[in-house]
Amino acid sequence: MLDDHASAVGRPTNPILPGFYPDPSACRVDGDDGTWFYAVNSSFEYLPGLPIHRSRDLVTWELVSHAIHRPGQLDLSRVRDSDGLFAPTIRHDGSRFLIVCTLVGDAPRQGNFVVTATDAAGPWSDPVWWDGGGIDPSLFFDDDGRVWAHGTRLAAEPEWDQQTEVWVRELDPATLQLRGDEHVVWSGAVRGAVWAEGPHLYRRDGHVYLLASEGGTSVHHALSVARADSPTGPFVGCPGNPVFTHRHLGRDYPVINVGHADLLEDPNGEWWAVLLASRPVDGVDVLGRETFLVPVSWEDGWPVFAPGVGTLVSDPPVPRLPRPVAVNHANPLLAVRRYPHEIGDISGDAMRLMASGGLDSPDPAFVARRLTSIPSTVQVAIDDLPDTASAALAVRFDSSIWGEAVVSRDPQGTRLSVVVCDGAGPRIVTESIVEGPAVGVIQLQIDGLVATAAWLSDGGGFHDMGTFSLALMGAAVSGGFVGVTYGLHCAGTGTVVARGLGAVARTTEPWRGPGLAVAGAR
Repeated sequence: MLDDHASAVGRPTNPILPGFYPDPSACRVDGDDGTWFYAVNSSFEYLPGLPIHRSRDLVTWELVSHAIHRPGQLDLSRVRDSDGLFAPTIRHDGSRFLIVCTLVGDAPRQGNFVVTATDAAGPWSDPVWWDGGGIDPSLFFDDDGRVWAHGTRLAAEPEWDQQTEVWVRELDPATLQLRGDEHVVWSGAVRGAVWAEGPHLYRRDGHVYLLASEGGTSVHHALSVARADSPTGPFVGCPGNPVFTHRHLGRDYPVINVGHADLLEDPNGEWWAVLLASRPVDGVDVLGRETFLVPVSWEDGWPVFAPGVGTLVSDPPVPRLPRPVAVNHANPLLAVRRYPHEIGDISGDAMRLMASGGLDSPDPAFVARRLTSIPSTVQVAIDDLPDTASAALAVRFDSSIWGEAVVSRDPQGTRLSVVVCDGAGPRIVTESIVEGPAVGVIQLQIDGLVATAAWLSDGGGFHDMGTFSLALMGAAVSGGFVGVTYGLHCAGTGTVVARGLGAVARTTEPWRGPGLAVAGAR
């Protein structure tokens, strides 16, 4: 029934979106040009926000746009690290795309909102805000034409600490505002489990199904499912709950933190789920929470995730759908709390950035990409550097945990430094001065949890700059929800001219399942 994707494309299937792509939601759109699947992910304090990918086969994805893509659409200037844009849902009503999301943190306006577009490539509308609180909003378009909004929030009268509840309320499709009575329908499958969240509703064979996560976003993450005759309940939990988790496999399993899923039916009537999980490196989830694919079957009216296997694997069965010949696997440029083009001029792989504060500042001059594999080699070429600025190739987890290889001018030549911040402020690890102008390539070789820095001067010299650790750069050890990004950081004043920010060496060896060490993917 299902074919072997590994032989079709010559690389591991999972993760389908490697690197910092958490909280996936996806929808199917049938049009004159065939079937497309669209996915959206959380982006927290990074802009542009809410990346949107599309796929023909649920395996190979290309970046289409970002739903938050222009100044003035949302203000993230004061949100903290790992605040910002949380847990979006993408749906299509037959004529337009809708994305619902939560803005968390210190902002002029926060809470749940909707943005729309007739084309996933944009432009996307300004947000329409909902009343009420909570997070993780979703939309359900029922067969009778009614639209039901739903989400999660802390329970008003909790029976245990961090108990949440899922609410359902009708949405006016014209105004996109909530209307009618609210119905609290779910608080999780396991008594005492924290954070019943990420809810999505679906209709199948006369039942309305509620899929939600619980147990937190770390190693106890799990999926549960319930069903009812109506979107407003009452819902009855599956006797097999939780229906999917890796928490019983322990922290040393190659893939952990499994949860936050969305279900899809393909044109052949087969079902799939996109969900998040992490591939830790020596116990640290450096790459963040990534997007994976898993097949789903139905037995006795309930979904079975990864039938016959029960876990995520690197090469699962995949849809019997046409394979794209070529897909643009773009790794988009990002910035912290502002857009890359607000830092300077960017054209192709060339950048002219205005230097400003350090990486511990609220809005550094830092233009970055997601780190998608370990081991990996990343680099950037510095073409012009004023006396008043420094240029660095940096690896960032948040504003208090990062490391960078720094190049600056010195009366005796070029100053090379490795600077780290491990929660207690920046400190210089190594420093040296070499002959020649500050023109050349900064390189980081990331192997395990160690980054080795080097300077390749235009004069042909190779200079070892030293190393720094990534051991704190993960939510498992430092909290938060993001993954590591790498990029060009320009501190001081003046314009830094650079080009070629990207990864230059990547592994293709897959992780395959029980007992095997994790390796990077593409």
